Amino acid sequence: MTARPVPGLCAGALLLIAAPAAAAAGRLGGGQPLEVSLGRIVSALVICIIVAILAVLLIRQRSGKIDLNAWFGRLQVRPRAIEVVETRRLSSNADICLVRHGGREYLLLLLAGDARILSEASVGTDTPCA
Repeated sequence: MTARPVPGLCAGALLLIAAPAAAAAGRLGGGQPLEVSLGRIVSALVICIIVAILAVLLIRQRSGKIDLNAWFGRLQVRPRAIEVVETRRLSSNADICLVRHGGREYLLLLLAGDARILSEASVGTDTPCA
C-alpha cells in the first residue's frame, strides 16, 4: 500500500515555500522610493474631487432637483446691456429678433450677410414695435 499525500499538507508546504517570495515582492523596483511628489498627488486628488462635484451638480440639474442658472446667476456683477427678448426663424438664412437696449426695443431682421432695423420703439409703450 502506497502513502498518498494529504492535500492540506501540500498546500501548507507551498505556502511556506512561497512566503519568502511574497515578502520580497513588497520591494518593487529594488526598494527605490516613489519619485512622485506629494504636490502632484494632492493636485490630482483636488482635480478629481472638483470633477466629481461638477458631475453631481450636472446630474442633479438634469434631473430637475436644483437650478444651476439661479445659483450662477447671482455671480453676475452688472446687468446685461443687451437683452434678446425673442427670436424667430423665418428661413434657413433669415431670423427676426426683438432686442432691448438702452430703454428702447428694436425689431431686427438678420440675414446671412446683413442686418436691418425694421422698427424701433421706447420700452414704456404698450405696443413694443409699432
